[in-house]
Amino acid sequence: MDEKRWEMYLDEVLSFVKFKYDHKAIRRELAEHMADLKEDLMAEGMDEDAAEYMTVEYMGEAAEIGQELDQEHHALLGWVWRISRILVACLIGANIMPLFSFVTGMTSNIMEKYEPSTEATVVWQMELDKEYQIYDDTLILDDIYYYEDKKLDVVYHTKRSPLSRSIGWGMTISLGIFDAEGNDIREGGGGYKSGGYYGIGVDHLDEVPADAKTLEIYCSDLAVTVDLETGEVTDNAET
Repeated sequence: MDEKRWEMYLDEVLSFVKFKYDHKAIRRELAEHMADLKEDLMAEGMDEDAAEYMTVEYMGEAAEIGQELDQEHHALLGWVWRISRILVACLIGANIMPLFSFVTGMTSNIMEKYEPSTEATVVWQMELDKEYQIYDDTLILDDIYYYEDKKLDVVYHTKRSPLSRSIGWGMTISLGIFDAEGNDIREGGGGYKSGGYYGIGVDHLDEVPADAKTLEIYCSDLAVTVDLETGEVTDNAET
């Protein structure tokens, strides 16, 4: 295993997380996630060296992941959480602490609303209202907006059980856009996602032609296909 490269990647991610008391747990869960990803790549026929290299590539930018984890493990909330846990443990035990974390996460994120990626006029809106369970998280695909300046926004939100023992990954989506012949016509885009136990996210594409045929939405192993002409939605989720 290319342990040095993996360790350098983990060190860089953790350098953005200010609450150092959570570093050990974060490193362990990240390493487990990377090991699972490597096994998946090797199961698809990739040799071990290539799988180890691509695992780091597929994990994404260390700075982006580290910043998301820093929001999830904010230093101030972390200290409040640790002190409160000790006090509550003296009275009724530490099992109530996930509820405390849940309340703080909900308070910081529940009031957030969709902010369009453009000031242009909406040409059309498509309601998706699709819900998927991904590990301990719930992904809800809300709406698609298409604007006069050819920007396309996909609005979604995520929820995570307050009793979950896993690290909140700040789960995000990615998009693909295709013409009638199946050609990928992505020109660029971006997005944002708030963290916590509840978070709203937007991913957008630029320069989407009005006659684009198909939108694909990816999150972890989930792939959702939206026919932009008929509104039909299909996915690879297990039923």
